[in-house]
Amino acid sequence: MTYQESTLSGFDLFAPKAFLISLARFEEPLSPELIAEVNEVGEALASGELEKASALISIAQKNAVFYEDFKKAYKELQELDESEEKNKFLPELDENTPSRQTDDYNNFLAPPLTNSNPQSMAKRLLGKASDLVERVYRLRF
Repeated sequence: MTYQESTLSGFDLFAPKAFLISLARFEEPLSPELIAEVNEVGEALASGELEKASALISIAQKNAVFYEDFKKAYKELQELDESEEKNKFLPELDENTPSRQTDDYNNFLAPPLTNSNPQSMAKRLLGKASDLVERVYRLRF
């Protein structure tokens, strides 16, 4: 299954996470045009338009080097999700577990996507941790 095929009702679960990882890893500056598109999608997501997350894939495709980073991050997330390793990163939830989706979204996804320098913000939030994929995988958005 490719990243384009793994969608759920038009919302690709790993696209925002892979995009966030790519922002934190990517060393070259993004063009002002791409930053404007990222910010536009970020504002839409902040307004609750989650279906706009799929636009992150097409934004990533506009820069070949960034897109390679995006595909690599996406594949790493998929491999982690398909492995037994995911169980050590995601605690079991029950009906009494409060949702972290809003907090993780507001604290980790929205700031870089709405910032004038999304790469810098992603690096500041996530750092250059060796477990970057695992850290982002645990986020709930």
